[in-house]
Amino acid sequence: MRKLALDASVILKWYLPDEECGREAFNILEQHVAGNVALFAPAILPFEVLNALLVAERMARIAGEITRKAFYAFLELEIDFQDSFRNYQDILSMARSFQRSVYDASYLSLAKKNNIDFVTGDKRLYNSVKDRLKWVKWIGDVKET
Repeated sequence: MRKLALDASVILKWYLPDEECGREAFNILEQHVAGNVALFAPAILPFEVLNALLVAERMARIAGEITRKAFYAFLELEIDFQDSFRNYQDILSMARSFQRSVYDASYLSLAKKNNIDFVTGDKRLYNSVKDRLKWVKWIGDVKET
């Protein structure tokens, strides 16, 4: 079974229809539900997803009922949320090295620690690491998992 780390930028493409690269993100979801791909993320992911859904609701991108339903569906997906705080030194080092937030670096650290690919839909994050971290993948380049 293939293992992938995902960030909120990919997850949100499942629930926000106006997001770029939605088809590629949905393919990952389909593969996970089919049991072909295991998904991993730092334990902060549910907070990031819920906050982004609330922001989308406030901006009238989605209705309030969609926020509730989407978050409930997300929690049912059996994503392996890992406590990455124990790796805080690696997270801090990556955040400094790539000029990224601790939140972004927590995804990088988790993928590195688990020796798995990390898929993101955050162009700034991807562009800041792509030359040095070949296991970081842009969602638009992920056709099949």
